[in-house]
Amino acid sequence: MSKHLKRAALTLVGAVAVTGLLLPATAQAATAPAPSATVAAQQAGTIGTGWKTEIIVDAMGQIGGIIGNVLNDIRMEKDRPAFVHRQLDDTMKAYPNHNVMIINDNLNYSLDIQGVVANARVTQGSATYRVLAFKSGTIVNRGDGGWSNWGFGGWFDRNGGSVTFRG
Repeated sequence: MSKHLKRAALTLVGAVAVTGLLLPATAQAATAPAPSATVAAQQAGTIGTGWKTEIIVDAMGQIGGIIGNVLNDIRMEKDRPAFVHRQLDDTMKAYPNHNVMIINDNLNYSLDIQGVVANARVTQGSATYRVLAFKSGTIVNRGDGGWSNWGFGGWFDRNGGSVTFRG
């Protein structure tokens, strides 16, 4: 087990090899199944005190450790913008050839993305964030913007709440 996963105290309740079948319907429709069975789904892990994480896709095996490190360093309920910034920075470093989106899952948004290599949800209390690393697509945020609710990086064009990512 890596140093990062130990430090994050990540408890994996289940792991199932899948080829994109556990993606939410909007992303599943737009995402071709992964070419190999190396994509793993890990359901309902817990990190530390009160944090809950659901890792849906982690093709490169990195997102769990990244989430754990961020949660160890920042208390999301006290500083949500810092959580989004740090999660974005760390996820982009781990997936340098991918686009990354961190978005408050309680917002009204839609996804049409392809080439998903990481898809996780992180929850503390009533705040749940979606962490995505992918090749291309469009995400439309119909809710509030700002660092408390979303952050993204990669190769993109933005028009208000609509962001189109290039691969």
